[in-house]
Amino acid sequence: MEDQSVPTMTCTRPNGHPVLAPAVQHGTATASCRAEMLEALFAALPQPLCVFDDQREMLFANPASANLVGYRVEQLVGDYEWLLLPSDTPGWRRFLRDTHGGSASRAAFFRLRLRHRSGDWLWVRAAASAFTVGRAYLTAVTWQDCSGGLCEDPRTIFTGA
Repeated sequence: MEDQSVPTMTCTRPNGHPVLAPAVQHGTATASCRAEMLEALFAALPQPLCVFDDQREMLFANPASANLVGYRVEQLVGDYEWLLLPSDTPGWRRFLRDTHGGSASRAAFFRLRLRHRSGDWLWVRAAASAFTVGRAYLTAVTWQDCSGGLCEDPRTIFTGA
């Protein structure tokens, strides 16, 4: 059985004391520490999750997303479009661009095919939410495997067409 424990936090304040969760709520944690805590939270999620920048580069992938497609996390970060079915790529790019459009946080859905390490194609449903961190515009995308027919209702899926 895979270890699902939350990673240990190593953040410390400049005085050497560890940063605890309430410190983040009160803004006393450093930016790098807050980023480390957010990454640890995302990594512990059982739902496949990736974070993309406004140039469509994958900045972060959690272990669940790597397991979904059969690769290691470090193989997914950066240029990931090799995972997409080529005919899905233009729609995916529009989906990410449109998710970033506007200043308010938005949620959107898209269905596409991802290449599993085995060579099989997985139908996945992507749910995205745009947000900002400082001046960076980011999109968090969660994936749901629809290969078994879980996402067949056309009323709930935008395919970019």
